[in-house]
Amino acid sequence: MERRTGLGLLAAAALLLACVHASAQVLYATNLRSFAAGGQDKVVGNLYTVNLADASANLLAPIRLNGQSAVGITGLAAQPTTGVFYAITSTLSPVHPRSLVTLDIATGDAQLIGPLGAAGSDIAFDSAGKLYVWLPATSQVGLVDVATGAVSPLGTPGAAASSGGIAIDGKGIAYVTPGGASGTLDQIDTRTGLLRHGPALKGAPFPGGITAMTFTPSGLLLALNSNVGSPASVRLVAINTASGEMSSIGTLPDDSDSLAFASTGSHDVRAALATMSGRTLALLSVILGLAIAIAAMLLVKFLRS
Repeated sequence: MERRTGLGLLAAAALLLACVHASAQVLYATNLRSFAAGGQDKVVGNLYTVNLADASANLLAPIRLNGQSAVGITGLAAQPTTGVFYAITSTLSPVHPRSLVTLDIATGDAQLIGPLGAAGSDIAFDSAGKLYVWLPATSQVGLVDVATGAVSPLGTPGAAASSGGIAIDGKGIAYVTPGGASGTLDQIDTRTGLLRHGPALKGAPFPGGITAMTFTPSGLLLALNSNVGSPASVRLVAINTASGEMSSIGTLPDDSDSLAFASTGSHDVRAALATMSGRTLALLSVILGLAIAIAAMLLVKFLRS
């Protein structure tokens, strides 16, 4: 009996480690900077990778349309099947504002798909590959045609919001933050657009905006909390979806405005562990600990027999 239990725990531990090994992901972020130069307003965007342990960021590349014109990104998401990155451009973007683009995360090059027809603040894919956008001007979710960029708003228009993030978990539940860091974490039906109010958000470093959200592969909700300044100070935070409690992870580059995970294509165990919630890590630690203890007991019995 002990032998079967030990083998079972060892198998479970091996399976968990295999999942970790195969699911290494990287967190990407973009920022959108506006400044005056030569008597004109300039807007530039940059692409970063982010260490989930402390929010330290590494600059990958400036974001440019066709490798030439600077473009400002305000929403980022990876298609779950193909891994292709899609992004939406800001109303401040010097070229093709309020448009859908694809983004090469290796070079920062963006390729235009088409105009959205409305200003969005964040985007998210569901597991079926449907792309949704949050439309703050009407507090609606919209379905995005990834072939043309056109947005079809869902539900009834509501009061205008200054910004807002959207993220969809593995169960298909969509979360939005129309009231910013001082509002509520709401759920929205992606079939009908019906909004259901959730818990009040608490513990934000800044009382300003929640400009973007994404889920880690293990189900932890991450968000960008901005003080909405110029430049805007931004913190990477984790949000408890049940209570609305927020905890700060660290400081991101000023004016960070979008967030998304994607597969690394490698097998970096440390990168995978960095994406896991505390609960998942605790469960993994318990199973590994039990497996090691039972394996040691079996070894001792074997040596004594």
